[in-house]
Amino acid sequence: MDVLMLDGWTPILLCGILFVFMMFFIARKVSRNVLLLTSAILSLICFGLLLFSIIVVGGWEGMGLGFFAITIFIGVWLGTVFGLVFRNSNSGH
Repeated sequence: MDVLMLDGWTPILLCGILFVFMMFFIARKVSRNVLLLTSAILSLICFGLLLFSIIVVGGWEGMGLGFFAITIFIGVWLGTVFGLVFRNSNSGH
């Protein structure tokens, strides 16, 4: 059972997966410009959180917060790209 929990990585991975699905569903509901603006704003928040984790928090706690920020950043852009590709592939039919 411990192998399935990935030794503490589960919350970080679930957070990234949550943002992939969230951005994918947002991509299906809003226009392309709104989606890219939302992705850019969330990316800036993630970048700010990463800088905060390095400069202010530091240590192991800062590294954990930084991993959350990186995972959310990756999740936002994966969801955005998948949403745009999926919407473009369906619009041709």
